[in-house]
Amino acid sequence: MRLSTTCLICCLWLIANPVQGRIVFNSKRDGNFEIYAMHSDGSAQIRLTHNEAYDVSPVWAPNGQQIAFMSKRDGNWEVYVIDASGGNQRNLTHHPAEDGDPDWSPDGRRITFSRGQNNEVTSNIFVMDADGGNVRRITRFQRLQFASNPKWSPDGKRIAFEGMLGMGIGRQIYVINVKPDGTNPWQVSQPIPDTGMFLSGWSPDGKQILHKASLHSLVKNSTPIIVTLHPTRRKTFTHERVQLPKMDLARVGWGVNGKSILITARKEGEEWDIYRFRLSDGQLTQLTDHPASDGSPNEWNPRLPVSPQGLILKCWGAIKSNL
Repeated sequence: MRLSTTCLICCLWLIANPVQGRIVFNSKRDGNFEIYAMHSDGSAQIRLTHNEAYDVSPVWAPNGQQIAFMSKRDGNWEVYVIDASGGNQRNLTHHPAEDGDPDWSPDGRRITFSRGQNNEVTSNIFVMDADGGNVRRITRFQRLQFASNPKWSPDGKRIAFEGMLGMGIGRQIYVINVKPDGTNPWQVSQPIPDTGMFLSGWSPDGKQILHKASLHSLVKNSTPIIVTLHPTRRKTFTHERVQLPKMDLARVGWGVNGKSILITARKEGEEWDIYRFRLSDGQLTQLTDHPASDGSPNEWNPRLPVSPQGLILKCWGAIKSNL
């Protein structure tokens, strides 16, 4: 059997030192909202940004090396990116309108975001290169009242967003094709009277979409809903409510393995904290416990085989081929 020394060392290192998943989130524990990171079990919490303005809604790049977020440090909301260590902060958008809700494409080359149209109520979905270049609008269809909070599908072909098409059905969840830009809007949420729908994102396998339904848009009347999509047609199979313990619910999002959801919630008389809810048995695990508000968790986990330096090494494939 032929096996390189480097590959063997890497495999042994991974066995002896399993790589921790990480969660990035925003917290008000230092007076205003800043970006923090922690291990997936809630340990090793560290602060990444230090700014007098709000830094919120962080999302990992697919490689775990960068974090996109929105900040008001220049007077209005803009999209920023920092390295996972908190260094090398840069502003990607420079526009008088409000830019926010960033999300990475699966290959890490592009970022989708929402942009308010010069202080008007209307907002639209845009896509730009990961360095902030080549900005283009992709929602141009008729009857659109607003579109926000875009989330890229795992296959990179579609974007889901929350918005309103026409009047009378309120805030719903839609899916559009990325190519050609913003075509074929498809409503995946089921309208409920007096209830707003707030998008969380796609399951890791792309078969489901998670969103929150809020009666009268109130956190105390909010329920997560998992929508199962047809694999080839523009239709849905099921809309399943997730039965959480009684808590106010601000935000929900998928765990990286698709077997749990991360929630921003608060119990009566307490501040907002981050929890993990396991879908198989309903186990609820509290990940943060701080007198200030924590929220907007986004989880990243390395896809093996990956070395500590981020180098892709197909160790197991090499072992099998040489066997």
